[in-house]
Amino acid sequence: MKPIRHKLIGALALGALAFAPNTQYAADASYISPAQSIPYSIGLEGGTTGLGGNLGWRFSNHFGVGTGFDYFSYSYNGAVKDVTYDLKLRLMSEPLNLQVYPWTRSSFRIDLGMLFNEMKFSGNATATGNKTINLPSANGGPNDQFLNANVSASYTPDVVDPYIGIGGNLYFDKAHHWSLMGALGVAYTGDGTVNLSGYASQENNKFQSDLQREDSKLRSYARDIPVWPVIKIGLTYSF
Repeated sequence: MKPIRHKLIGALALGALAFAPNTQYAADASYISPAQSIPYSIGLEGGTTGLGGNLGWRFSNHFGVGTGFDYFSYSYNGAVKDVTYDLKLRLMSEPLNLQVYPWTRSSFRIDLGMLFNEMKFSGNATATGNKTINLPSANGGPNDQFLNANVSASYTPDVVDPYIGIGGNLYFDKAHHWSLMGALGVAYTGDGTVNLSGYASQENNKFQSDLQREDSKLRSYARDIPVWPVIKIGLTYSF
């Protein structure tokens, strides 16, 4: 039994040596963790959710919380599923995340939480005078043209989107006040809500059937994009 006992004691000794670099920080009274020295942060950011700001609180060595607000709007003319619209994109969201820090002396974190998503994507196609609206026909045939018509479409994701991501800071000074922040993640937006409506001056059953077919295409398109990529970069001040 003595050889086994000696091997066990040796293994325990090696394990103690392996943990020695970590335990010495706890014994060193001069060491101050990031959570004790600079637990709060505020910053400006920009990315795929728009432009805005963020707030953070690292309330312990391994945990924190983060929130913020992002907004952006953009209008342009483009085609969605073969129909040309005057399009408007509005990005507006507020994240709320639990931030997990695997390493005490590192700013690297894992974000787990939700994105309150108020994004809206809308389009309006109007035909007057000599202009026409083209709605795709069935069986891949030539487009049906409707004079003096109007088609309106909109898409909104689920309001509360589960979110997972990673992030961190690259500090510019030894005091760890100013830093370049980066974050990468995905929000699950679900199927969302699609609305399509329209009318024509000489409305007929053909117009309505093509409109319904276009509605089905848009709903299928929305289901094919169930996630929203989140990429952010910004300037942060910690205190």
